[in-house]
Amino acid sequence: MTLEELLNVAPYSMGKEEKHAVLDEYLVNLTKYHYEHSEEYRKMLDGTGFDINKVQHYEDLPYLPVSLFKDLTLRSVAEDEVIKTMTSSGTTGQKTSKIYLDRETSANQTKTLTKIVTSLLGNKRVPMIILDSSNVVKDRNMFSARGAGILGFSMFGSKRMYALDENMELDIEGMKAFLEEHKDETIFLFGFTFMIWQHFYKKLLESGYKPDLSKGVLIHGGGWKKLVAESVSTAQFKQCLNDVCGIKVENVHDYYGMVEQTGTIYIECECGHLHASNFSDIIIRNPKDFSVAKNGETGIIEVVSVLPKSYPGHVLLTEDEGVVLGEDDCPCGRKGKYFHIHGRIKNAEIRGCSDTYAAKFGKLSGLEFVIGDDKTIEQMPSVPALPPFAEPVISFFNDLSKLVMQRGRQYSDVMTFGFWCRKGALMKEKEHYHDIERRLGRGIVFHSTPSNVPVNCAFSFAAGLLAGNANIVRLPAKDFPQVQIISDCVRELLETTHKDMAPYICFVKYPPIKEITDLFSGMCQSRVVWGGDATIAEIRQSPIQPRANEVNFADRYSFSVLNADAFLSADDQDKVVQNFYNDTYFSDQNACTAPRIIVWVGEKKTEAKELFWKKVVAYAQEHYNIAPVQTIGKINALYKAAANLKLGKVTVEQPLLTRIQVDTLAPVLMDYRFNSGFFYEYDAKSLTDLLPIATIKSQTVTYYGLTREEIIKFVNEDHPQGVDRFVPLGESMNFTLVWDGYDLITTLSRIVNIL
Repeated sequence: MTLEELLNVAPYSMGKEEKHAVLDEYLVNLTKYHYEHSEEYRKMLDGTGFDINKVQHYEDLPYLPVSLFKDLTLRSVAEDEVIKTMTSSGTTGQKTSKIYLDRETSANQTKTLTKIVTSLLGNKRVPMIILDSSNVVKDRNMFSARGAGILGFSMFGSKRMYALDENMELDIEGMKAFLEEHKDETIFLFGFTFMIWQHFYKKLLESGYKPDLSKGVLIHGGGWKKLVAESVSTAQFKQCLNDVCGIKVENVHDYYGMVEQTGTIYIECECGHLHASNFSDIIIRNPKDFSVAKNGETGIIEVVSVLPKSYPGHVLLTEDEGVVLGEDDCPCGRKGKYFHIHGRIKNAEIRGCSDTYAAKFGKLSGLEFVIGDDKTIEQMPSVPALPPFAEPVISFFNDLSKLVMQRGRQYSDVMTFGFWCRKGALMKEKEHYHDIERRLGRGIVFHSTPSNVPVNCAFSFAAGLLAGNANIVRLPAKDFPQVQIISDCVRELLETTHKDMAPYICFVKYPPIKEITDLFSGMCQSRVVWGGDATIAEIRQSPIQPRANEVNFADRYSFSVLNADAFLSADDQDKVVQNFYNDTYFSDQNACTAPRIIVWVGEKKTEAKELFWKKVVAYAQEHYNIAPVQTIGKINALYKAAANLKLGKVTVEQPLLTRIQVDTLAPVLMDYRFNSGFFYEYDAKSLTDLLPIATIKSQTVTYYGLTREEIIKFVNEDHPQGVDRFVPLGESMNFTLVWDGYDLITTLSRIVNIL
């Protein structure tokens, strides 16, 4: 069946077997078309080893994550054939998808939308009220999802009015005139869910005006996230609209759709179910292994459409969760699958040196003191500087060690911090410094710590206090129990046995408010910023004093060197794997210390890799909890890498492991890195092969099966441009007072020169 023939069939008339046969043939052929006409798509399929000639069913076709359209230019037609570029909705600063349409694809989108919508409204155009502002529709060549939705549905209106003015205020007088003019006619209303609630329903309620829309039909879309936050259900939404304007509950129709597959919307029937038409289908993927879920099982939504010909968007993996309720047996009489959307998949709680801030702070207007108060801040400039490793500081940390190790037994990172700050351990650190008698703290250190590494803030604070300074510590945005335990222990000591330390310690939380960062930056003598390059750039907008210094822990990457022969002969292979897990999966592979590239040396590499990764997957299955959004991210990253790099063998064991063999080591690999079990692999002849990736951006090399002498020889003879640390496997996150090439004691203290 050709697309033209399919578009002449009633949209919900095909039963399961007929529809599946039609989509199998059409979508497999469409995939071959995109493979031939889109260079990026062809690279992605070739790079991941997909053979299009071996596929017969559309459920087995490769699905592209929708987010891929934000990062790549995906087009299957020549640039001069593009007549329209559509963009997705996005908040300020977010990337948007770009969808390139030629004349044929655009026309077919219109035909399909017409078939679906007229099944509700009938074939005759009717008066239309657009529950939005006309300002949304501006550049006809660069449509947003919102503008495209309005323009797409506007063709069903015989005469149209915008219910909201340029200030998003309800035009009550205009509505009155329009409804009077079209009295007793069916009125088609269109808008986006939250805007209808906020600017139509609430304004009608507030004004007392109750228009007669008893003959109205409302189609709305755009998601429910904001309404869920207000505890508004679908049933409540419909009933509330009925209360204020008389529209019948059964005539309020939600729809599910996206700019990446414009035209093939999934519209809600009278029974409250979303329906797939003949022109599209929905597949639910099990988030554990991405197999096709059974009806009634919740999973990640995949959508397929026959329409995208100018771009390879015919098979897409969304970031939404849903469930197929049934097929061909909805009480409304429509054939095809009907389903329910649960909402966006939950964001993974990724841990690492990231630039994110918790959304919960969006409602805060200022500063939250966790330890200390405004008086602590006011008095800090007059607090005396201490010598490094001062006895009261050592005593404080020794007592803190005992408390946190009692109360944080269930958290290995808390126990690691407690073990690190024992008196004996700190006195060993002190032995490395031979000029302490001439050093004092610089004054105040302002620490901006990463938003999603729980215990990093404690180590940063400890370095500042050990160097002899007062400390203002901005804690992670997320409410980590580890941070709570450590903070509670610090507070208890400051209120009891170590009151003398209270003037030196202030823990705070605050949203990204520049004025607060300005205050702390302006009063400090040292500023320590943990996070990515974007975080550093943002905080650098807040000036520091002329004599103040700054320690910035910027974006870095790390890699591992594993000796295949040593692993195969090891008696403790399971311990080796556990150490590797602690370096990688424990932090979601998002810490700057977590290896992204695995370099193998030795003779029996193939045998070692097979055994090593088998054990890694087995250990991760038992200990690692991966969220669907992380798995989708890995798929997205793999396709981006395939489109831009020359890849060797790709091995994917969903959802825990993605391995990409490469023939060349180059820094560009790190432009296409990801986390949560995403590794590049390289077979090296010697350590000299590491030089191309041992750049100034590289931080830590974890190793197994190498001798100290081999590493020293590499450093002394090959002179790598970068790499600050070589540490045994399993110790990448062990904190030391020398980090990223900075000696924190010397950097955060000053020498008093006495002649």
